Amino acid sequence: MDRNNILIERLFDVPVARLWEIWTKPEFINQWFGSDPKGIVISSDIDLAVGGQYRIIFQDSDGSIHTAFGEYTEVVELEKLRYTWQWESEAGYISTVIVAFIPKAEKTLLIFEHVNLNPNSAHEYFMGWNGAMDKIVK
Repeated sequence: MDRNNILIERLFDVPVARLWEIWTKPEFINQWFGSDPKGIVISSDIDLAVGGQYRIIFQDSDGSIHTAFGEYTEVVELEKLRYTWQWESEAGYISTVIVAFIPKAEKTLLIFEHVNLNPNSAHEYFMGWNGAMDKIVK
């Protein structure tokens, strides 16, 4: 991790096809998205195609509401996602998320990168994404 980028590698005890669903289908995204362990997803709209848009609205346990949105720029089924990332509250600041799904027997190595972050918030993103991924494990 540097001031503008984060890298997270995690091994999940599920096959690639299952982790792909967890990462790309609203009914599963609604169960893990957001860094607050007690937060909830209010809505998630996903158009999983190059040029497709996504918008995820979630609420933290303190009641604050956040909206993340962007556009898919690369979709290689069961292998890789690349999409832009913006917060509704930080209009104009665009970063990029890259997610690779690597099969390891019946498990999946997830290689997650979030690049071109605001240097003042990279540490918060690292903690936030790890917190969200912790919810996938449960």
